[in-house]
Amino acid sequence: MNSQAATAVRLLTITAILAVFGCDSVGNEFGDQPPRRFNTEQPDSRLKLRRTRVPLADLVAAAPMIEMNPSGRAPMSARLVVQTSSPTTVVAGASCGSPYVVAPAAANLVHDVHVVGLCVGDSTIDFTIIDDQGQYAEGSLPASVAPPPEFFPNIVVRSSEPGAMEPGWTLSEFTLANNGVFNTYPLAFDDTGVVRWYLDLSEKGGILSPVHILANGNLLIPFGHTLSEYDWLGNEVNAWSIPSHWQHHDVTEMPNGNFLVAVDVSGRDTVEDHLIELDRATGQIVTEWDLRQILDVDRRSFGGSDYDWFHMNSVWYSQSDDTIILSGRNQGVVKVSRQNELVWILAPHRGWGPAGMDGNGEDTSLKLLTAVDNAGNPLSPGVQDGGTLSPQFDWPWGQHAAMILPNGNLFLFDNGINRRFSNSPTPYSRGVEYEIDEASGTVRQVWTYGEERGPDFFSAIISDVDYLSATSNRLIMPGIVTTGAYPSAWVTEVTPGGHVVFDAQLQFKNRYSTGEITWGNFDLVYRSERVIPGVGP
Repeated sequence: MNSQAATAVRLLTITAILAVFGCDSVGNEFGDQPPRRFNTEQPDSRLKLRRTRVPLADLVAAAPMIEMNPSGRAPMSARLVVQTSSPTTVVAGASCGSPYVVAPAAANLVHDVHVVGLCVGDSTIDFTIIDDQGQYAEGSLPASVAPPPEFFPNIVVRSSEPGAMEPGWTLSEFTLANNGVFNTYPLAFDDTGVVRWYLDLSEKGGILSPVHILANGNLLIPFGHTLSEYDWLGNEVNAWSIPSHWQHHDVTEMPNGNFLVAVDVSGRDTVEDHLIELDRATGQIVTEWDLRQILDVDRRSFGGSDYDWFHMNSVWYSQSDDTIILSGRNQGVVKVSRQNELVWILAPHRGWGPAGMDGNGEDTSLKLLTAVDNAGNPLSPGVQDGGTLSPQFDWPWGQHAAMILPNGNLFLFDNGINRRFSNSPTPYSRGVEYEIDEASGTVRQVWTYGEERGPDFFSAIISDVDYLSATSNRLIMPGIVTTGAYPSAWVTEVTPGGHVVFDAQLQFKNRYSTGEITWGNFDLVYRSERVIPGVGP
């Protein structure tokens, strides 16, 4: 890298004490202008063309300042504050690493610049101030970052083709097992496996899941009775309370800004079968769904119990028809309407009966999708039942992370637990895409990856898939694999043609636990996705 490019390289964790400049808060507030988000690769020459360099003192109203890790939660991030005597724009970079920057887009007097992803060790944060009179000034401030905690997993990149990959870093929801208690440390790593950012949420004393990227680029992280919104510096900028409800497994943002939240309800004798819509502006519950009204609570073909008969583990809103896709580990995948009407069931056909706590509801078997082959012909009764394998189709078993793709198909992580009712000789997990024809009530399997990896890609619990919009690639992540030399998670990026362009193994250390598969005694990754800090999905 030449010296000129290095001056305008990447923005680093920079914060400043806004009280010095007469500002009250950090937040993510940039007036009426949206924030500018970029990875600082621009050479200075593009910004300085036909401009005159002046001393820094000519443009600033107070000394620029950096505050490292202002929240105490994001040690590899910082905040740079620059106050100028006239409206200016600021571009920042760093002497090493490739951090992301969130900065005001419009000319301002005070610039609150968030730098995410500083490299470990000592470096400098370099910045350029540009006014509207054809002048610019340059500055540089020191930064220092300690290595990530030693109990983080070893990240081993087995293959990487950056030119074919989705841009950004991989955000993995690492959860440390601490002698029966989980502590959550979401972390982001680059395509070489280097950790570039993490959030220390151990103060909560539990597992926080999921980390949901909001449309504004911030992070929505629920825990118990509270949904919290954080910026990438780790500042809690908003929170919503849901008393008498306990969030679990999933939460998602709707196009109207409201939240769909998987919850348990206080006083109920069943769990993980309830969903609410929370109004973002008022914090009030505006809609509730009780799955006991529309599904067979007595079905035990796949397991479960009277207490945890459904086990809701993912929520997806379908904007095209105002419906919701729900994954229940103990039953299958279902689609429900806003009015809590059952649209279809994707699951083996064995054991479905009437809905309702008293068994007097609709016959749920009438909503089962029929599996068809590649030509659209119904497969055999044994395949429909779930006990017989077809080379062209298999049902999901104990699945997670069901979502709708841009083509309208359903994509999910098929854990494969109890596959074919425990008659599958070799366990495996996979990402799988289904084409559903609602008019004919049929489902066809159109894409899958993972079976070829065998037991070394098998995760009985948790796990994730994602669609990567810039490349149309798919991200597949078994969250806790117990075969091989290390208990691990895998993050695998696959093209639509099935070619692996990124494959990383997160080798868990189980530093503070036994490693046994009992709650709070094994490290895990709940979900993973590709992100650009400060940018919405």
